[in-house]
Amino acid sequence: MPTSELVPGFEAKILEEAIQSPAVAMMRLSLEVDRQLRLILAVIGQLKDYTGQSPSEALDLIGKSIEGSAIPVELRDTLKSFWNLRNMVVHGGNAQQGFAMRALDYGFRILRMLQAIPRPSYVVRASVFVCSDQACRSVRPDVRGVIIESFGAKGESHGRQIYPTSKLYTGGQSVGWEWDTSGPGWGETWYRDPWSGEIKSAWGESSEFIGRPLEEI
Repeated sequence: MPTSELVPGFEAKILEEAIQSPAVAMMRLSLEVDRQLRLILAVIGQLKDYTGQSPSEALDLIGKSIEGSAIPVELRDTLKSFWNLRNMVVHGGNAQQGFAMRALDYGFRILRMLQAIPRPSYVVRASVFVCSDQACRSVRPDVRGVIIESFGAKGESHGRQIYPTSKLYTGGQSVGWEWDTSGPGWGETWYRDPWSGEIKSAWGESSEFIGRPLEEI
């Protein structure tokens, strides 16, 4: 199951929980809305700029990288209404619990709209040793190469590319598009292609790829 998808039966579980505790149900739903926003921000390279202060902030960041027509026009207003009602339910006590079902409906609509927003994706295909010499005899001890296949918003493959990293990745992981540009990076590097066995140039110069697995976001 793609990590951006909801757990099966999520809505039913939230509705069941709301009968016992509307405030707890609203908190769980709020966290899921925030997670879905973070997942989008991660794959468009904007997560580092998100302070988590408000959903509107996340939408502003998403709008910088995703074409406006891909974002439902009603999403911002629905988010605002949801957050207002959510605050009434969570902080208002029993007197405000009548708002819970309306808030839940808004929240579920938001999750569906967020999941429908087209976005790129990045999948780890392999992790390999990399070398400082063209004959691939001197393995670099401080870095590995992660081979990532990139996909466009419509699911079309844009091919595979290798990047330097000090993180450990597993084949098949979906990851965010995140980089550490604060360090010196690595110069000219080679690797042995894990599928063909051919020695290839990895990169001429590159910063470190640090994209987090989406299941950790």
